[in-house]
Amino acid sequence: MANASKNQMYEEAGRLRDRIKSINQIQKYQSVYIKDMRNIDIFAIKIIDGKSCIHGMFYRNGSNYGNKSFFPIHDINAQENEILESFLFQFYADKEAPPKILVNCDKKNFKNVENILNTKNKQKIIIQNPITGEKHKHIKLAEKNAKENIKLKKASLENHHQALLKLKKLLKLDELPNRIEVYDNSHTFGNDSVGVMIVVDQEGLSPKNYRKYNIRYNTTPDDHSRIDDYYMMKEVLNRRIKKINKKEDAVIPDVIIVDGGRGQFNVVESILKENNLETISLMSVSKGKERNAGREIMHTLDENINLRANDPLLFF
Repeated sequence: MANASKNQMYEEAGRLRDRIKSINQIQKYQSVYIKDMRNIDIFAIKIIDGKSCIHGMFYRNGSNYGNKSFFPIHDINAQENEILESFLFQFYADKEAPPKILVNCDKKNFKNVENILNTKNKQKIIIQNPITGEKHKHIKLAEKNAKENIKLKKASLENHHQALLKLKKLLKLDELPNRIEVYDNSHTFGNDSVGVMIVVDQEGLSPKNYRKYNIRYNTTPDDHSRIDDYYMMKEVLNRRIKKINKKEDAVIPDVIIVDGGRGQFNVVESILKENNLETISLMSVSKGKERNAGREIMHTLDENINLRANDPLLFF
């Protein structure tokens, strides 16, 4: 936060300040003593501006087994009990439920969940919505965590949206990109060469769509150097595009970003042209002369762009 402020990145400093404040506030309540609660899961849901967060707190043998926030996708008009019910079905689909589950919604809405979990786990499972006592305190704690985390998520989404708007302007796109694929390669002294693809959508990073490609060096009969970055980029993109060509309903990115300079840009551009995928916008990002962060150069179809060191797009 101090470094961001020093570099006149005031919006970033303010965001970090709010995050630190929220984390400290959450941690302040983490020491609530658990009484008569040995094996239990606690879930609380909050909705703000159509976006929801479900915060889970998990206890086994009387100790905190971990906490986690979930951000389910749902219709903007969905009710809290509907979202939480659907979530519980999915959450316990592949795991065993504890004897008690606490929620912050009316327990009458979860009879179907109880019945299915009872059958699945072959034991009696009770879903409760306590209104007094220690259990109620834990529900309120989970609610507070859900509320704080959804605020953080909302702020993150707003920053992400601003970055997408800048990228749209930079690449002269007609609309915000729905899917961005980012590619990079690495190796260890010529061994264990891999290429990676990360995916970004309008909600942020999409880890479920990440892919790793072990470099095979078998796409041509030529004897390529094991540290030929151009070849590695070419092999990875060819393998990715091969999947697009095989499927009529394949997901096609709106933007491809590659790590590298004009050379890497030209390699990927030629692959897109060969496969009639020129509608995909392309950009490469290279380090500055001293390879220091904040001096990256953006290579687009018709220009090379140096952004300001505090430009939000550099943190995309």
